[in-house]
Amino acid sequence: MSAEARFITKHEVHWKALEQITAHVQKKGIKRLSKDEVREFARLFRLASHHMAYAKTHFPHGQILPYLNRLVGTAHNYFYVREAGAAADIKGYFTRVFPQTVRETWRYSAAATGLFFLGLFFAAFYGVWFDMLGNPQAIANDLGPPEGWDGTFMSAFFVVNNTTVAINAFVWGIFAGIGTVYVLIYNGLIVGALFGFLHTSGADMTMAYSLILPHGVVELAAIFLSGGAGLMIAKGMLIPGIHSRKHSVIMHTRKAVTLLPGIAFLLLIAAVIEGFFTPLAGVSPVMKLVFAGMTGLGLLLWFIPRSVKNEA
Repeated sequence: MSAEARFITKHEVHWKALEQITAHVQKKGIKRLSKDEVREFARLFRLASHHMAYAKTHFPHGQILPYLNRLVGTAHNYFYVREAGAAADIKGYFTRVFPQTVRETWRYSAAATGLFFLGLFFAAFYGVWFDMLGNPQAIANDLGPPEGWDGTFMSAFFVVNNTTVAINAFVWGIFAGIGTVYVLIYNGLIVGALFGFLHTSGADMTMAYSLILPHGVVELAAIFLSGGAGLMIAKGMLIPGIHSRKHSVIMHTRKAVTLLPGIAFLLLIAAVIEGFFTPLAGVSPVMKLVFAGMTGLGLLLWFIPRSVKNEA
């Protein structure tokens, strides 16, 4: 049996299933599909698209490529009409598309998180803050003694820095991921250096954390998602798999871009918290830390699949 024949035998059951659901959509419209059927339609369409790309590379003159071109082309019209409608639906994006994409791409975000904390822990535990911050005594003078803590410097530093980091972590993914890795580790070093210095200078760390974490939890989530998106683009460039490199980059970039509106929303929420809650003098540091924990829990609940929530 030839390689193409084995390829057809292995995957034709999926193509027949896509044919059936596409024919159903042609007759009754995609709005008549259930949520499970729409998800299955999307899965089969993407799978057939991957198979078509593989056939173009390995069987460019074979008998299966024209069939896959017709199959994917027919399904494409209905599939992207559905996706465009969902993207235009703001509520649908934030309740379904964004959290689902976060779940699908969690490995990239986890890798970005690991790179950031690699830099943070290195700087915090190995005493490199003097070199990273330049003049620690000047910072100590700005902050004042522990009993006279000034949070303006800390808040401004993290809001501006983390927003910039989030943008750079995504954009620099086009440099085969090297830029994204650099941004994440370097900024982890900066944050670790600052925390390391504050610990060794005898600052009130409960106060310090209460001036950072209420908005910092959401900001860091945005950074890690941005870094994951940058790494996703890099993966498409470096490890195309069965696809052509061009197709792989397009596919991974499209998935990464899906995260951007949600990341922008997280940064906006963080800015609102930083501007209206974090500086409040009437709220105790402990309550601010409790609030920070609640924001983290809220993010987890947002990204947990609905089925898991219902089972709980």
